Amino acid sequence: MSQKVFIAQNNTATFVCPECQKSKTTDVSKYKNIETAVRVKCKCPCGHSYSVLLERRKHIRKNLNLTGTFINIKNSGRGNMTVTDLSRSGLRIKLNSPQDLVPGDKLNLEFILDDKQRSVVNKEVIVRSIKNLSIGAEFSHTEHYDKLGSYLLFNFG
Repeated sequence: MSQKVFIAQNNTATFVCPECQKSKTTDVSKYKNIETAVRVKCKCPCGHSYSVLLERRKHIRKNLNLTGTFINIKNSGRGNMTVTDLSRSGLRIKLNSPQDLVPGDKLNLEFILDDKQRSVVNKEVIVRSIKNLSIGAEFSHTEHYDKLGSYLLFNFG
């Protein structure tokens, strides 16, 4: 299995050998604009070879399974959904039934976090991508001064 390494703002990535824990930071700017997933093979001075997936996202994304509901602001269409992954800037949801959505539509989402308080989150998002029942969306506002903010801060690492 490949380890995931994030590309820093200065276009560098730090690779850590899973065998000896030795790290090396390298310029990876040549991979920055490639559209598909980038896997690189690394060979550590200790002799161990390993595979790394370069992650170009701005924020860490966490796979989840959080239930909730949505309302389409444009036509008041509503339904049930599941948040399948989440980051500071957006999320991916899976709709329970087909909807009349296009990129650019705004949705009001309500979902329950898996924290101790089972906190309810209400957010407006903008639909960015649609593939069958899977919707990629961006938060209308990325400042999270609510329960989601502390959840993102303390549950992502």
